[in-house]
Amino acid sequence: MDSVRFLATLFVSFLFLHTSTLFGQETSRAEEFEALRRKSATEVKAPDRNAVESGILWVQERKILEKLETPGAGYKGFRPKLGGMSTGSGMGFGFQYDKVRMLDNQMNFSMVGAASLKSYQLYELKLDLPRLANEHAFVTTTARRGAMPQEDYFGLGPTSDTANRTSYLYEDATLGVKGGVRPISWLRAGAGVDWVKLNVGRGTDPLFPSTELVFNDTNTPGLDRQPDFMKYEWFVAIDTRDSVGNPHRGGYYSVTHSQWDDRLFNEFDFSRTETELQQYVPFNAGHRVLAARLRASFDDPKDGSRVPFYLQKTLGGSNDLRGFREFRFRDENQVLLNLEYRWEAWIGLDMAIFGDAGKVFNSRKDFKIDDVETSYGLGFRFNTAKSVFWRIDIARSREGARAFIKFEHVF
Repeated sequence: MDSVRFLATLFVSFLFLHTSTLFGQETSRAEEFEALRRKSATEVKAPDRNAVESGILWVQERKILEKLETPGAGYKGFRPKLGGMSTGSGMGFGFQYDKVRMLDNQMNFSMVGAASLKSYQLYELKLDLPRLANEHAFVTTTARRGAMPQEDYFGLGPTSDTANRTSYLYEDATLGVKGGVRPISWLRAGAGVDWVKLNVGRGTDPLFPSTELVFNDTNTPGLDRQPDFMKYEWFVAIDTRDSVGNPHRGGYYSVTHSQWDDRLFNEFDFSRTETELQQYVPFNAGHRVLAARLRASFDDPKDGSRVPFYLQKTLGGSNDLRGFREFRFRDENQVLLNLEYRWEAWIGLDMAIFGDAGKVFNSRKDFKIDDVETSYGLGFRFNTAKSVFWRIDIARSREGARAFIKFEHVF
C-alpha cells in the first residue's frame, strides 16, 4: 500500500503541475532579452556596469552562445564541443562539424569528436533527414564509438556498499537507424534498430580496484563475456516545451519500449520499457519556474536470461540523484522523481533549489516507499534564452555532499 500511495502522490503532483493556471504567462524571457538588447543599442549613455555585467551583456547582444549552439554555425561548420559525454567522465572537450540543409534543404550531416581529462572518448557521425514530407517525417542514421575507462561499479541493488567501489572499462560501438512521423508539431512516433558491439575490461582508476578483482559473473551478470546485440525499439513522445535546452513552460511525455537480442550466447535477452514525464509551470512573467520530472524504467529478462550489469539503468550523479556518486545504484528496475524551483537571479543566471528521490530494485514486488534514496541542494545555471550552457549543482544526501560542473542542463 505504501508504494500505491507513493505513486498516487506522484500522479497528483504531476496533475497539479500540468493543469495549473494560477500563474500568469506574460512576457517571455526571450522577448525580455531582446528588449534589453534594443534598449542597450538605443541608450545615449550606457549605465555604469562592472566588468562581469558588461561581459555578459556583450555576449547576449551578439548572440555568441546561440551561434555556437546552432548546427552549421562556428568557423566553416566547426564549433567547440563541451560536455555531452558520460556522467563521471570529468571535464570533456572536443569539436563538432555540421553541414546543414543539403539536398534541397532535406539533409543534415554532423561529426563529433571529444575526449575528457580521464581519457574518455566519444566519436559520432550522424546523417539526419528531419524535414521529410513537409516536416511530417524523419529518418536518422548514426554511427557511434565510445570508450569509458573508469566507470564506477558498487554492486547491484539498493543495498550496494560504497566500500565495494570498483572501476571497469566500458567500450561500445553502435550503428543504427531511427525513423518516424510527426503528424503535428508536438507529437513524434517511430521505431529504430541498432547493431551494438560491447566490451568490458580492466578499469584504469588508480584509486580503486578493477571490477573483476572484487566481483564475479555470478553476482555481476555479463562480467566474464559480452555479446553483440541487436536492439529494436519503438517510441511515442509528446513535446510542448517552449525550449528544449532551457524550458520554462509546457511538458515532455514519452514512452519507449526496446528489445535487446543477444546474438552470440543467448544468455542476455531482455526487454525494457521506459517512461519519462516532465512538466514546467512558469509564474512571475516566466522569471520563476516549477519543474518536475518523473522517470521509470523496467527490465524483463527472457526466461533463463540475465540483464548485463553494464546495461542496467543506474541512479546517482549529476543527472538524477545528485547527492550520490555517479552510478551509485543499479538494478533491473528504477523509479526517479526530481523537483526544482528555479528563479532568475541575474541576466544569464538562474538559480534552483531541488530535491531528488529514487530507487533501484530487482523486481516489482521489491519496491517500497520507506527506503527510497533522497538528496537535495542548490544549483546555478548560466544560460541563454534557449539553453543552459554551464551548470553547477551542489547536493547533499546520507552519503555526504557532492558538487557537479556540467556543460548541459539536467532536464
